[in-house]
Amino acid sequence: MLHIMNLEEIQRLLLRVPELIDRLGERDPNFAGSVKEWLTQAERVLINNRLAVAAEVAVLRGVLISAELGVIPPGMAFSKRTTMRKIRDGSAADVLRKAEELISSAIRADAMRFAEGEKLTQQILAVAQRKGLIPANPSRDKHAERLQAIWQAMIMDPDLGAATTHLAGLLGAYDVLILLDRMLPTPA
Repeated sequence: MLHIMNLEEIQRLLLRVPELIDRLGERDPNFAGSVKEWLTQAERVLINNRLAVAAEVAVLRGVLISAELGVIPPGMAFSKRTTMRKIRDGSAADVLRKAEELISSAIRADAMRFAEGEKLTQQILAVAQRKGLIPANPSRDKHAERLQAIWQAMIMDPDLGAATTHLAGLLGAYDVLILLDRMLPTPA
């Protein structure tokens, strides 16, 4: 189970894929090198987050390294004259697609969990605000203490207790406070 900050780190990594595909479209001679760098970064992020999919990404990087040496990956065919660049760039595009699919699949459950948590947090906050559990003019000092106080008030409220328990079970106390912080109205 990933924390929200870890999930967002992996999602930022995935958001770099369109830039890499643009390089392919522009026929950037360093496209394969850029993909290899991205794969290396992806492996590091996945290892840091203890996701076993890092091994599969490493294998894909190995396929790309082999393609750079002239080995045509299984299942890849070329309609015209085969060049080293076609092998390298075609392999890089295929490896990038497979890596994106693997990583997206690995984080899908956590992404859905946080999406559900965000919806539930919005609903809880709407009720808490309506009930006056959120101070109208919060002080800018002691922000963490304020978050804890609001969270505790929502936990203790008879109408919100069950929802807050569900939210804490879904996300964990650390991530609940992060979402709460992001969704609270900002002080004027």
